[in-house]
Amino acid sequence: MKKRLGVLMMTAVMAGSMGMTALAEEVDVKDITLAYVPTTMNNPFWSAMMGGITEKMEELGMDPDSQLVTVDANSDQATMNNYVNDLIAQEVDAIILAPMDCTAVTEALLACEEAGIPVVNVDTAVDAVDKVAAVIASDNYKAGVVCAEDMMSKLEEGSKVAVMNQPSGTACVEREKGFIDTVGDYFEIVSTTDTEGDTAKTMTAAEDVLTADDDLAAFFCINDMGALGCVQACSAAGKEDILIYGVDGNPDFMGYVEDGSATASAAQQPSVIGANAVETAIATLNGEEVEHDQVVDVELITGENIAEFDISDWQ
Repeated sequence: MKKRLGVLMMTAVMAGSMGMTALAEEVDVKDITLAYVPTTMNNPFWSAMMGGITEKMEELGMDPDSQLVTVDANSDQATMNNYVNDLIAQEVDAIILAPMDCTAVTEALLACEEAGIPVVNVDTAVDAVDKVAAVIASDNYKAGVVCAEDMMSKLEEGSKVAVMNQPSGTACVEREKGFIDTVGDYFEIVSTTDTEGDTAKTMTAAEDVLTADDDLAAFFCINDMGALGCVQACSAAGKEDILIYGVDGNPDFMGYVEDGSATASAAQQPSVIGANAVETAIATLNGEEVEHDQVVDVELITGENIAEFDISDWQ
C-alpha cells in the first residue's frame, strides 16, 4: 500500500503543478489502514472520538474492523511512543494521535516523518506542530473563558477559587489560560494543582484544599473527570454550595450538573473531531492541501440550560 500511495501522492503533486486539483477518489479508501492513538481509553471522551472515526470510515465505505488499528497508551507517553514505532513497523498509512506529553511525543513524530506516515494531531496540540499534517482540537481557550464568565456571574469579587490543571497537555493549558485571563484579579486563586485530569488524584487534592480553605467558593477543573473528583470531595465534606466547573460535556458527568452537584461543563464534540481527522488523513494521503489548524467549537452546559441538550450522548 505504501508504494501505491507514494505514486498517487506524486501524481497529486504533479497535478497541482499543472493547475489541477487532486481528487479524493485517487486513493482507494478500502486499501487504507488508519491507526488511532489516544492518550488513554480509560476516559469516555476518547471512546466517543473513536465512535466518530468509525462512523466516518463506514460512511466512506471503509471497514473499521479491518482498517483501523487502535492502541491504549494508558496515559504514558513512553508507552505511546513504543506503540507508534510498532504501528510504523505494521506500515499503517496514517495515524490519528492525541499526545499525553506534548514535548515527549516529538520522538514518535520524528519516527513517523522518517517513515513517511502522516500524523493527524487531535485534541491536544503537540509542540512540534510542523511534524503533523493538521491539528484538530476544540476551542480550548474558549472553554476556559465560558467557565470563567459563568462563574463570575454567580460569585462575588474576591471569592476563593481552586484550579485543578494538567500542565503536560497543551489543551489543558489553554483551558486554564482562558479561565485565568478572563477572571483576572476578580477571584482569589488559592491553589493550582496538577492532578492530570484524574478523578482519584483530583479528589485527594480537592480534599486538601477544602481542609485548608473552609470558605472556598469554587473549583475550576480542566476536564470533567477531574471535576468529578471535586464533586466526590465536596459530597464527603458536606460542602454542597461550592461551584464546580469541568470541560468535556461527558455524558457520565452531566447527571451531576443536572442534579446540582456540579455547576457546568464546557462541552466538546469528540465525534466531530474524530470524523474530521479521518477526512483530513485521507486528504493528506491524496496529496491534497489541508487546513493545518482546525478548531471545533464548545458550548457551556449549565443547570439552567441543560434541558436544551441531549445529555445521554456527547454534543
